[in-house]
Amino acid sequence: MTKKELVKVTHDINNVWHARYEGLRVCVIETHTNKKNSPSYEYVFINHGFDNYEFIDKQPTSDRR
Repeated sequence: MTKKELVKVTHDINNVWHARYEGLRVCVIETHTNKKNSPSYEYVFINHGFDNYEFIDKQPTSDRR
């Protein structure tokens, strides 16, 4: 992951951490940008607590928007 990508995905997780990921160990989030025709990705990560994530996989997803 690039530094920019890491910052964006971490921000996306932090925005919903208390509602979706608090207390979970292995998690998945799908992210995308607002740019036209940009791909979306699914990231698998180990949750070590708020703002402390270990990313273990990244896969492109089909655009379901």
